[in-house]
Amino acid sequence: MTVTISIAWIEGRNLLHLLDEFLGLVEGPRDGADPALLRLAPVAYPGDDAAASEFRRGTESELFDRRRSDALVMRDDLHEFLADDAPHDILAPHEVGVPPAHIDPWLRTLTAIRLVVASRLGIVNDDRHDADDSRFHVYDWLGYRLEDLIQRADQADAEEHATG
Repeated sequence: MTVTISIAWIEGRNLLHLLDEFLGLVEGPRDGADPALLRLAPVAYPGDDAAASEFRRGTESELFDRRRSDALVMRDDLHEFLADDAPHDILAPHEVGVPPAHIDPWLRTLTAIRLVVASRLGIVNDDRHDADDSRFHVYDWLGYRLEDLIQRADQADAEEHATG
């Protein structure tokens, strides 16, 4: 059962921008010192540099390929927001259908983008940022979008099991 989310045109455009920035990050060079890349592919064996290096060599490329693939799935689902001409009311809600097979890629991508934003803002713990500081609004909005999608997916799953 397709999950429908309501998203304003301006939100859709902003989400596409975030996706494009994220794609640039995961497709670009992997600077080992970039905190965002480290959050996306954390060290598997913090106490063992040799094992951590070996693990990274064996998994990093596949991990980033999946992150890229997931982001492209999400970007395709947001195709209606690619149009250059904005509607009269940019805050009017648009219904976006997320097919069941796309739920996990959406969740992984929203989470990954949120991790990147957190790393750029220095957020280590969700509870340790000032909600009134406008620099954190995108981070909080991504959290809202994640929670909304999870709730809608759970609701659709419950409805399907009740009728199925």
